[in-house]
Amino acid sequence: MPAITNKQQLLNQAHTVLKKRFPLPALEPEPPRPLLEELLFAICREGSTTEDAEAGYARLRKVFVDWNEVRVSTVQEVGDALRSLPNAGPRAGWIIGVLHAVFEMNYSYDLGDMEKKGLKQAAKQVSRYFNEKDLKSHGLKQAAKQISRFKQVNDFAVAWVVQRSLGGHAIPLDGPTFRVLRRLNVIEETDADDMESVRGGIEHVIPKTRGPEFTELMSIHAKELCVEKTPLCGACPLKNDCPTGIELLSKKPDKDKPPESKPKKSR
Repeated sequence: MPAITNKQQLLNQAHTVLKKRFPLPALEPEPPRPLLEELLFAICREGSTTEDAEAGYARLRKVFVDWNEVRVSTVQEVGDALRSLPNAGPRAGWIIGVLHAVFEMNYSYDLGDMEKKGLKQAAKQVSRYFNEKDLKSHGLKQAAKQISRFKQVNDFAVAWVVQRSLGGHAIPLDGPTFRVLRRLNVIEETDADDMESVRGGIEHVIPKTRGPEFTELMSIHAKELCVEKTPLCGACPLKNDCPTGIELLSKKPDKDKPPESKPKKSR
């Protein structure tokens, strides 16, 4: 990773520039989702944008009567409801798995009012719902670790729930966001082996108050310009600061330069 000052300057610059390029709508404040629903939404949100995830999640709620019907449905049936999202099948399997696990532990689809009891109480309840008997510390970090051991929940979902429901500071990192940060040379390819450590570095730079906005901007930029195969570097507002963009643009032929004339053959 670059030195912390360089990384901080680069991420702050990226945040400012992308905010101008992709102005986020001023949303009306809505009641927060129950914790379980936020966890399920996080599964829809990973690798997508919030707008697309909201559409997929809304369709899921519309197609099925309640969470119990989702739980007893097939992966294909749930996947069909999520077909607008990439990797709909695996997402469906994860959602069904979470619902099975929660129901077996609690005989309902409610994780209680964990989010209202503060981080220490949240951690205690997490340890109960996710069957972790060796919880030694009741801080937010430990709560996140306990959730992450739930086999259907990965690091992104943990961070999303911490950011959106538990009132903590976390920056969810999915594949598209990781791609943008790697191309900006903020993180290295090998860092993917320790996503929690990578998150810690990003969270040290991005303040809690800007976390949700940063998360949204990264996902939109990844979808619109910093796409997977051939990024649209020419249209990217970060092209002058992005090492990858600078390198790729330097390899492209100059369209304004007239082609060299071929020498005439002598007769």
